[in-house]
Amino acid sequence: MTLNPESWVRRQLWRLLWQGPGAISAYLSIPVPLICVAFAMIESSQLGLASLVILSMNVALGVLLVLADEIDSCRHHNLGLLRFSAAKSRSRIEKLGIKSEQVDHFLNTLWFDRELELRFRKTRVRSVELLVVAFDLLSRLALRYGRCGKRVFEANQEPVVKAMHLFDCLTVAEAESILLEPLKLWLRDSPEFDPEGWALPLLKRL
Repeated sequence: MTLNPESWVRRQLWRLLWQGPGAISAYLSIPVPLICVAFAMIESSQLGLASLVILSMNVALGVLLVLADEIDSCRHHNLGLLRFSAAKSRSRIEKLGIKSEQVDHFLNTLWFDRELELRFRKTRVRSVELLVVAFDLLSRLALRYGRCGKRVFEANQEPVVKAMHLFDCLTVAEAESILLEPLKLWLRDSPEFDPEGWALPLLKRL
């Protein structure tokens, strides 16, 4: 399976539009005013109009929050988007009962390493991009296998987790030169959802 990182970024931005913090805030803030509008229209047209204005303000605020998420995610060469995606990937593997110190350490670096953030402000860091893409792909693959996903993740995690470990041991410049080609190769030949193919021997052992 060949994965295009540029297409992946576009898909992640679309997901963020519907699943990001701003979108969730909008989902939570709109239903109550909407119900109030319905009841207010029954009681009085003036009261209904006032409630409709409040609802419109909530909708407008929700749209602004979503746009703020999108803008913030695209700043500094998509650093916010990479953080959001990596956090979602960790959440997926945690649902499968997987805890990884190396994954946690990589996410802490992605969120809190000042040097890395300064580097992203100047230019793209391709090794980090590809690491996040690989982690996203692997976590989604594992989740699709349901209760068998933990074994699927463990069977395929070595190249990704090893790259995370190397990233922690290297400078950003060194990581760019050492990790890019192995990560590109892994993404080019990454595993696919195929429970009756490559994964069948693994699943038979469960």
